Amino acid sequence: MLLRDALALPPALNSGVVPMGQLAGQSTDAASGGNDLFVGHDVFVRHVRTPVKPLDRVQGFCDNAYMSANQTVGSALLRLKARSALSLDEIAHRAGYARRSSIQEYFNQKFAGPLGDKAANKLADALTNHGVPPITRDEILTLTGAPPVSNATPVKFEGASASSLRNDLPVYGTALGAEIMVDGEAIEQTTLNTAEVIEYRKRPIISNGIDRTYGLYVQGSSMYPAHREGAFLFVQRDAVLRIGDDVVVYMRPRDESDDGETATCVLVKRLVRRSAQYVELQQFEPALTFRLAMSDILRIDRVLTTDDLA
Repeated sequence: MLLRDALALPPALNSGVVPMGQLAGQSTDAASGGNDLFVGHDVFVRHVRTPVKPLDRVQGFCDNAYMSANQTVGSALLRLKARSALSLDEIAHRAGYARRSSIQEYFNQKFAGPLGDKAANKLADALTNHGVPPITRDEILTLTGAPPVSNATPVKFEGASASSLRNDLPVYGTALGAEIMVDGEAIEQTTLNTAEVIEYRKRPIISNGIDRTYGLYVQGSSMYPAHREGAFLFVQRDAVLRIGDDVVVYMRPRDESDDGETATCVLVKRLVRRSAQYVELQQFEPALTFRLAMSDILRIDRVLTTDDLA
């Protein structure tokens, strides 16, 4: 009895097997193929699945980081050689070998690799910067199976970190003082007690080591909206003054108590103009620009801005 009779496959199943048999190339005659096509397909599958171990070996090779699925280390080196336009003799000479036979095995399509570190570095010396585009050293060193080593250099930025902020900036006590009259206008004053440190705050990094910096809280509303009441200001003594700076002006006593070192009150204002005889200051609430004689001023400190603290 024929095998196809013994299988006795239903016609519907036979018709489903025919396309598979045609795809497998077993027969071009669907009418006469019948069950023979099923048997032929089975034989075809067995034939493809036979070399299981070689396929496993290929898969393990392809898992290496330096390989793609369709190349060997030898084929990669052959492409680099062609790109460099160097002969094998020239590459051997540049790599420090006596003759081409020392490297000939590497430049073989069947050389599976990987390259040893010593050979890879010598070939990198020979091929780097040749070709278009220029061959990079990493292109050869990658053929050892190791990831390329980055030549990036850590960059240390200037400036201190937030962890180095010093908590030693003195903040002096302030209070709203009695107004003074200048040309018939009432000017808001602030009392500042430099002998009373009400707290210490973290100082700006730029002021580390500078004892002339201090802090104070704004009293009154004469500088609003530039500085609201209660705003905190960083101030530096003996700083270079610039037109447009906000300043803290120390006023001399106008009596016999003036010792040339003690101030009665301070004005927190904006510097408009300055000369040897006077300073011109501005406040915003109410809007007013006025002058003070330098003979009435003990000193002028500058309010630091974000530009100063950067």
